[in-house]
Amino acid sequence: MPTARIKLTKTPVRVSSANLPAYVQSHNNHFRFAFSETQPADLTAYHEDKKVYTDGGLGALWVWLAHEDEAYVSVST
Repeated sequence: MPTARIKLTKTPVRVSSANLPAYVQSHNNHFRFAFSETQPADLTAYHEDKKVYTDGGLGALWVWLAHEDEAYVSVST
Protein backbone atom coordinates (compact mmCIF):
# COMPACT_ATOMS: atom_id res chain seq x y z
CA MET A 1 0.00 0.00 0.00
CA PRO A 2 1.36 3.46 -0.79
CA THR A 3 1.43 6.13 1.88
CA ALA A 4 -2.07 6.92 3.12
CA ARG A 5 -3.55 9.56 5.41
CA ILE A 6 -5.68 8.04 8.16
CA LYS A 7 -8.03 9.89 10.50
CA LEU A 8 -7.67 9.06 14.20
CA THR A 9 -10.11 9.44 17.07
CA LYS A 10 -10.25 7.94 20.57
CA THR A 11 -11.26 4.57 19.04
CA PRO A 12 -8.33 2.31 18.02
CA VAL A 13 -7.86 1.90 14.26
CA ARG A 14 -5.88 -0.96 12.72
CA VAL A 15 -3.21 0.51 10.44
CA SER A 16 -1.12 -2.57 9.67
CA SER A 17 -1.24 -6.34 9.70
CA ALA A 18 0.98 -8.82 11.50
CA ASN A 19 4.19 -9.79 9.70
CA LEU A 20 4.09 -6.70 7.45
CA PRO A 21 6.30 -3.64 8.00
CA ALA A 22 4.69 -0.25 8.60
CA TYR A 23 5.77 3.31 9.36
CA VAL A 24 3.30 5.68 11.05
CA GLN A 25 3.90 9.40 11.65
CA SER A 26 1.89 12.32 12.97
CA HIS A 27 3.09 15.82 12.21
CA ASN A 28 1.31 17.51 15.12
CA ASN A 29 0.02 15.13 17.79
CA HIS A 30 1.22 12.26 19.89
CA PHE A 31 -0.81 9.12 19.34
CA ARG A 32 -1.21 5.94 21.34
CA PHE A 33 -0.47 2.56 19.85
CA ALA A 34 -0.53 -1.13 20.70
CA PHE A 35 0.05 -4.44 18.98
CA SER A 36 -2.85 -6.89 18.93
CA GLU A 37 -4.64 -9.19 16.51
CA THR A 38 -7.99 -7.76 17.64
CA GLN A 39 -9.03 -4.23 18.58
CA PRO A 40 -7.49 -3.48 21.99
CA ALA A 41 -10.07 -3.58 24.79
CA ASP A 42 -7.70 -2.35 27.52
CA LEU A 43 -6.80 1.17 26.39
CA THR A 44 -4.58 1.67 29.45
CA ALA A 45 -1.89 -0.65 28.00
CA TYR A 46 -0.23 1.36 25.21
CA HIS A 47 2.86 3.14 23.90
CA GLU A 48 2.81 6.80 22.88
CA ASP A 49 4.83 8.70 20.29
CA LYS A 50 4.63 10.86 17.15
CA LYS A 51 6.10 8.13 14.94
CA VAL A 52 6.61 4.38 15.02
CA TYR A 53 8.15 1.75 12.76
CA THR A 54 7.34 -1.95 13.02
CA ASP A 55 8.59 -4.91 11.05
CA GLY A 56 5.28 -6.63 11.82
CA GLY A 57 6.79 -9.18 14.18
CA LEU A 58 4.81 -7.92 17.20
CA GLY A 59 1.43 -8.30 15.47
CA ALA A 60 -1.07 -5.91 13.94
CA LEU A 61 -0.60 -2.23 14.82
CA TRP A 62 -3.51 -0.21 16.25
CA VAL A 63 -3.39 3.56 16.81
CA TRP A 64 -5.69 6.06 18.55
CA LEU A 65 -5.76 9.43 20.32
CA ALA A 66 -5.87 10.19 24.02
CA HIS A 67 -7.65 13.55 24.12
CA GLU A 68 -8.08 15.19 20.75
CA ASP A 69 -11.35 14.73 18.92
CA GLU A 70 -9.56 13.89 15.67
CA ALA A 71 -6.13 14.03 14.05
CA TYR A 72 -4.37 12.42 11.11
CA VAL A 73 -1.37 10.16 10.64
CA SER A 74 0.52 9.15 7.53
CA VAL A 75 0.92 5.38 7.18
CA SER A 76 3.24 3.53 4.80
CA THR A 77 3.11 -0.24 4.54
